[in-house]
Amino acid sequence: MPEHRDITVINAKGLYYRMLNRQIKAVLGRQKNAVIVRNVLGQRYIGCGLNGSKALEIYGTPGQDLGAFLNGAKLIVHGNAQDGVGNTMNDGKIVIHGKAGEIPGHSMRGGTIFIRDDVEYRAGIHMKEYRDKIPVIVVGGTAKDYCGEYMAGGRIVVLNRGEKPGSPVGYDVGTGIHGGIIYVRGPVDDYQLGIGAVVAAMDDDDRAFLTTILAEYSADLGMHLGDIAVDQFTKITKKGHRPFANLYTPGMNLKTEKPRHFNLTPPCMNACPTGIPTPVFLNLIKDGKVQDAQRLMDEYTPFRMSVCGTVCPAPCMDACTRNAIDSPVALRDIARQYYPSFRPTVAKTAYDERVAVIGAGPAGLSTAWQLARRGYTVTIYEGRDDIGGKLRAAIPRDRLPDAFLKKDLERIRSLPIAWHVGAHVDATMMESIRAENDAVLIATGASVTRRIAYPGGERIQSGLSFLTDINEGTPRDMTGQSVVIIGAGNVGMDIACEAWRLGAKQVTAVDIQKPLAFGQERDAAMERGTRILWPKTVKRLDKKHMYFTDGTRLTADTAFFSIGETPDTSYLPESVFVDERGYVGTGDRSFQTSDAKVFACGDIVRQGLVTDAVGMGRLAAMEVHSFLRGEPFAFPEKRPVAKSRIRTAYFGGETEEVDRCISCGTCILCDTCIDMCPQEALSRNGDVFTVDTDRCTLCYTCISVCPRGAIQVEDITGTTPADEPAAN
Repeated sequence: MPEHRDITVINAKGLYYRMLNRQIKAVLGRQKNAVIVRNVLGQRYIGCGLNGSKALEIYGTPGQDLGAFLNGAKLIVHGNAQDGVGNTMNDGKIVIHGKAGEIPGHSMRGGTIFIRDDVEYRAGIHMKEYRDKIPVIVVGGTAKDYCGEYMAGGRIVVLNRGEKPGSPVGYDVGTGIHGGIIYVRGPVDDYQLGIGAVVAAMDDDDRAFLTTILAEYSADLGMHLGDIAVDQFTKITKKGHRPFANLYTPGMNLKTEKPRHFNLTPPCMNACPTGIPTPVFLNLIKDGKVQDAQRLMDEYTPFRMSVCGTVCPAPCMDACTRNAIDSPVALRDIARQYYPSFRPTVAKTAYDERVAVIGAGPAGLSTAWQLARRGYTVTIYEGRDDIGGKLRAAIPRDRLPDAFLKKDLERIRSLPIAWHVGAHVDATMMESIRAENDAVLIATGASVTRRIAYPGGERIQSGLSFLTDINEGTPRDMTGQSVVIIGAGNVGMDIACEAWRLGAKQVTAVDIQKPLAFGQERDAAMERGTRILWPKTVKRLDKKHMYFTDGTRLTADTAFFSIGETPDTSYLPESVFVDERGYVGTGDRSFQTSDAKVFACGDIVRQGLVTDAVGMGRLAAMEVHSFLRGEPFAFPEKRPVAKSRIRTAYFGGETEEVDRCISCGTCILCDTCIDMCPQEALSRNGDVFTVDTDRCTLCYTCISVCPRGAIQVEDITGTTPADEPAAN
């Protein structure tokens, strides 16, 4: 792909249309102003949605929907074009040095299309105007039947440069026209006119328009129009003020709520503890705005390689609507594929306030990441000799390679954070930290193994310590041992896998209830031969066996506890409330403790996934920011889109992974609602939608046809439409 100054040349020969369009958007996303595409042969959607002052020059024959949704760019085609040129375009210009197929300018609302030669059927169908936007199509040759069908605005000019004998347009010209004007250079007989269309007299405004547009057309196509004069044109427009008023009769409609676009929470985002807006992230990538997508992810998590891309059990993928079609979008792979190569950005203006974060695990680092990027002076205190918490200490390296974790930690370390590792915070040190800072965030997690006092249970070891020793380079020899793990959650599965790797001959996990293990951790343990038994209640142990209340026993050369951990809160002042279970208490939908200056998040508040800790850290940082700015903290609301609102029939067969996202609940400006509105009451200018209340009959067709459930009634109650139950 050779590049010359500000112009990039792409060879489209043999390229699949999605790949070609992705290349074009990627190049223009790198601040390039122009792209030349050669050897085009039938690739669809070229230039779709381009905006600004970009220019795209095409050599060959582009496929359907060239310049669909165009919003300001200029497309020049050296050759013919297939159907749907300028479909629903909003602004910009398309110049065709050849012929065009059917429905050029379909539903266009602004911009200009210049075609040197002939067009096929239904040129300008559903053209419309919006405010000061008047779309224009100029056809250099002839147009076939139904030219200007259902026009609601705009201008169509048919030049008949070849001087075709008779009329240069076919039958049913302007059928259903209720706005706009068609100018035909040559005769148009009454029998050629469609219902609602009439021939009208030319006036000075018509002549001025034609003079201006023909001069522009001549300049763009580099041709002399010879003796073409404005008085040679026949003007066709609508019949009267409301040509179809007699087709409608009043009817009763008890609906009163106007439809409007409103992005709801997609299933993946609703299931993600970090709250990542995956459809927005993927839509930016599809638009070629990869760095914008990566910066968006920075607003939610610094752990996209180690957590999002690796150890997270991916509840987002479990919730993905694609499960009902084929398989979920591979979000883990995408998180790793689009990992940023740049350092995180930091606010240019720094705040004076100082914030201390105690604990450098997922929750503490997530909080520090958010606050340091906002411009606060952040200091982290960590008892271990390195940062990362349980990500570093407790997750087996075959599940989380060092290289993955290192990538994330290096980006965090690049921020202006003061680090105190190997700093064991006690009550005295905590008192000093509190006095020296404007806010303190405690995120020391839960590291004290929970134990049950069984007879003989003193030989049951800490499963967490077992994992930590492995990651610190001091693994235990388990050769030939029978291992029993009390607790069959995901940590228990990690213990099982490591025991097998270190030589165990038999591993069994027992639980008093249905095991909580799921996903890749459970699958990996089961593949190695781990048995999971439940319900099992331990009665006692001797030197060789573990006995259960149901009368059974298991050989247990080594036994581990994996029933959770409790926090160490011994360093906290009395002003911070600790509940009877040993966890720090915080307000409802808040991370502020009973000490207004102290906040808490992560496992010290409640245990959960690593992703839970990352998400809590982000929200805690938002609340600390509000506290320091003297503003109320608004806990983010989730408004899940109902599954019944997603039209899965629209989707399937996509080949690129990022294209498989349905974008549930999130409008991508596809304009299906606008195109399907029977009253043409909906219009869009950029990302602003308008409902014409005089035309809207509250039929809710737009709501019914939206593929993604991103248009609702105006009165949105709760999180879902009123006829469906709200999600918990």
